[in-house]
Amino acid sequence: MTHKPGRKILCVFSLLFISQLPFISTTPQQAMTIQTPPEVNNPDLLIILSPQYSQDTQIIAAIHAYLAAVSNDLGWTARIIHIQENQNTYQQIDMIIEASNTNHTLKACLMVGEDLNTALGGDTDHLEQPSILPWETLGGSAAYETADQGIIAKPSTIQICISLLYPPQRLTYEQKKDSLIFAFQKFTTQRHQPLQDTIQVFESSSLNTYSRPLYQHLADYSPLIYIEDATPTELTDSLMNSSSAFFVHGHSNPSGTDITAQPNTGWFPAETLNTLQTPFFGADGCYVGGWWSIEKDNNQLDESIGTAWYGAAIFTSQAIQAMALGLLSQNGCSTPVSFLENAMPELLNGKTLAESMIGDTTIGDTIIIGDPTFHYTI
Repeated sequence: MTHKPGRKILCVFSLLFISQLPFISTTPQQAMTIQTPPEVNNPDLLIILSPQYSQDTQIIAAIHAYLAAVSNDLGWTARIIHIQENQNTYQQIDMIIEASNTNHTLKACLMVGEDLNTALGGDTDHLEQPSILPWETLGGSAAYETADQGIIAKPSTIQICISLLYPPQRLTYEQKKDSLIFAFQKFTTQRHQPLQDTIQVFESSSLNTYSRPLYQHLADYSPLIYIEDATPTELTDSLMNSSSAFFVHGHSNPSGTDITAQPNTGWFPAETLNTLQTPFFGADGCYVGGWWSIEKDNNQLDESIGTAWYGAAIFTSQAIQAMALGLLSQNGCSTPVSFLENAMPELLNGKTLAESMIGDTTIGDTIIIGDPTFHYTI
């Protein structure tokens, strides 16, 4: 695990079918409405739309366009589920997800809206960490354990890929709305990503004894540039080139990662994601899957402040389609539990991000941001 000294985080282990673009009609006498086809049984993908955005016709239209593109690309069926205020607890949302998986076809859920009630994964020093374990594991509360400080992770099997699309809380509604529409338009129009560029990895030697071979093993699937304790020039040069995937690993917080052994000499800030030319980004380290908050430590998941955290870049990067954030090279367990070992090889072989994760063993340490249907064109 990657830890900063003095910091601790708890880490142990409505319904609509989209087969076509929506028809939007207006008359002088009535507000804009969306005509939708009947719902489908046994969906592959759920869009969980939060109360704040559940009736926004422009956001819904952008989602429909995305789901039409997913259907054309993958043949997946989908539902949009509009969460009401009285349903907005992570336990009730979990029940809705599990009820939608009666015939076990569900592959992914894209959670849209920062006002969705999400389980706490960790809370310390103004750092908030969400937990998606209740949603990605079936079997209700028996699949995970809780404490005052949040969800206690234990080795679990990922049964549904959960991906978050949470705009920064402190933006205005119109800014958040524009951010969501931008993200869905990006996921719609940039679906074909050939695996032809290199994978770039920047890693600190202060903690890579066990992770180095996991990253270097990616060379079996694609050309790899692996740089340990990168110089500023090496990092700057990497930003000039496109890559199929880009990883950073080191001591971290939500705003960035130290990719050198000597502290404060190789800081990779989250803002750099806006210049990266890659469809897939991974940040490997503690706290990278969360955000900053105004509360220091109150054992509840507080709203985000500012935009200087990794997950917010999904709304500002023109290129990034999906991110994996967390302890991506987690090791030391009797069975492989890391994203690098379990999911990344299958993703590089052409599976969707969701399908590459289903069936993997996890300890709840990876947060997916962005498009769960992301895949490379092999």
